[in-house]
Amino acid sequence: MKIQLGPSDVIFPVPAALIVSSKSEQLNIITIAWIGIMSSLPPIIAISLKNNRYSLNLIRDSKEFTVNIPSADHFKETDYCGIVSGRRRNKFEDTNFTPLKSTQIKTPIIKECPFNMECKVIKEVDLGKWVIILGEIVETHVDKDKINISNMKIDISKVNPLIYCATVREYWKIGEKLGNGFHAGKEILQKLKN
Repeated sequence: MKIQLGPSDVIFPVPAALIVSSKSEQLNIITIAWIGIMSSLPPIIAISLKNNRYSLNLIRDSKEFTVNIPSADHFKETDYCGIVSGRRRNKFEDTNFTPLKSTQIKTPIIKECPFNMECKVIKEVDLGKWVIILGEIVETHVDKDKINISNMKIDISKVNPLIYCATVREYWKIGEKLGNGFHAGKEILQKLKN
């Protein structure tokens, strides 16, 4: 039996992403769970922020931002960046995160995050109290030791990305690999052909 919850924003898991925004010497980090890839070619990512966020103003001014995926080891620092305002605190100093120069934009990436994306804003969508920012991914970085050299693919177990379960407000880490996408379902397809 199912229980109806009514309209809800519950979805899980989602990445717990650290978004860096900047304007001149001002840097800020905000934790975002409302994030996702919208297109592959060109690579477009969407982030959603409340319309009163300090980071939103910085992104609007610079027309760029970086997406930084922390490892599960940094869940406390990630949570901190989501509960403290950059208007009052320097979150890089408070968390001991290191800003690392980006290659395509001025806004830095976070050195301690194993996976990073540089993004240029291409569109903004107003949803009332929330704003969706669409960014074209102009560069992607991954720690060298997180790459499987034999096939040049990212080793997710080494990245150990932090994930978030929205509304229940819990941080988790990924468990075991179950199979490969666009391959695991072929067993069912083969049965149906027979």
